[in-house]
Amino acid sequence: MENAPLPGDLSEDAFLRAYASHALRKPQVVSDNVLTGIFLADATYRGALTALLVQEVVEAARRLAAVWGALTDRARPVARTLAGPLPGAEAWTRFAGDVEAAALAEQPAALLRAMAIDDSALRSARELCAFDGLARFAVPLRVYEAGPPTVLVTGSGPGVLLLASVTPAGESVETRMSLADEQIVALGDAAGDFAAWAGDFLGAYIDERGAGR
Repeated sequence: MENAPLPGDLSEDAFLRAYASHALRKPQVVSDNVLTGIFLADATYRGALTALLVQEVVEAARRLAAVWGALTDRARPVARTLAGPLPGAEAWTRFAGDVEAAALAEQPAALLRAMAIDDSALRSARELCAFDGLARFAVPLRVYEAGPPTVLVTGSGPGVLLLASVTPAGESVETRMSLADEQIVALGDAAGDFAAWAGDFLGAYIDERGAGR
């Protein structure tokens, strides 16, 4: 499959730029639009709209992990890796561990060195190291890996969103989160952060590639 054409029969440069402009930004764009309307919508819609928000956060997380994986392991061309399947919960857990190690060492620049990109993305590396709780997103990733989950709302008041799924191996997996306003906003912020960081890291690589370095 190494010689198979990239999506749209694009060149590597065209694919990378399109990926950065659209694939990475899509979760953020959808999340922003969900947040715009969720607090104005009928209260009975909140569970379904929050589930959509979680779906976009999961995609943003998986694409951030994809960029990390593609840039840190260049045994294959970056474009080829990004055109492949998105990484899942296990890859995310390893990525979160690498970020935690850099954060504990107070060396966010170590993330850039691991990706072999320059300091133009240092601000994003610092923000990534300062983000609290990356590892906890592994559970929602596992829920969505098996396909669209069952969406339920339990409790009173804002309630609790329950997303449940069954893996191909028959293992039940679920995640719960509050439907309180601040939790919903935090989900939207996470989608935006993941998309922005992935875009900055890939953008640094694209710029260096364009400069012939």
